[in-house]
Amino acid sequence: MLRAFAGPEFSRIELLSASTAIGNGGRLLLGVRIEPKPGWKTYWRAPGESGLPPVFNFTAHENTALPQIEWPAPKRLMQAGLESYGYDGPVIFPFYVQPRDAAKPVRIEILVDYAVCLDICVPEQALLALTIAPGAAAMSQDRGALLAALGKVPRQQQDGGLHRITASGIIQEKQKFEYQVEAEADQGFKAPDLFVDGAPDLMFSAPRTSYSNARRRAIFSLEVRALNPSRPIFGQTVTLTLVDGESALEKQVKLAKRAGTE
Repeated sequence: MLRAFAGPEFSRIELLSASTAIGNGGRLLLGVRIEPKPGWKTYWRAPGESGLPPVFNFTAHENTALPQIEWPAPKRLMQAGLESYGYDGPVIFPFYVQPRDAAKPVRIEILVDYAVCLDICVPEQALLALTIAPGAAAMSQDRGALLAALGKVPRQQQDGGLHRITASGIIQEKQKFEYQVEAEADQGFKAPDLFVDGAPDLMFSAPRTSYSNARRRAIFSLEVRALNPSRPIFGQTVTLTLVDGESALEKQVKLAKRAGTE
């Protein structure tokens, strides 16, 4: 077992490794696992109307470059009439490290600030550290869970995917803005959801979804609310995260008027 553990009051948090040692010097899969108390939840990088996103601060990364945290696809959650995006059970935020020298240990130290919520939100903090020694590597008992978490991270949209976002644009009617996103699924959509983040002064509602072509085409319509009316909506870059069952993809777009509208 190769893991580091901390025990805040309302959750359990661990730093996991898929390998017991560095091995031949290839990429090493690690992850931060947060397990809120039963019935509690924690949050995605964009928490929605309530909650706080986890903040991962790598205070040390020896024999490797600064790691990049990956974000599993979130769920849409409701609390006291407010909508949030996150996880209603244990979640692993995976990341890779690449040893610079396979003959030296890799040491990771990470300070995690996050919130867990039931009826109220409670801030938690943990400092986790893990050293992976050089030498012959074996698979750890956490490898399966880390690979499963990696599989929940939305892929970047590429040509040929079974799901794809095909068009997007904003329809403006006086001071009201509606964002429409079109998507296709070769085998038909099951229960899709669409999240929009990346523009901190804009709020997007839950989508109204309409289907055509035997559910192989979907249009998501979201209301847009500007938190900073002085900043133009058009031209801002957002990330679209399309989730449908076990399938999830991301695509970055610039907000623009819907083609064919005034």
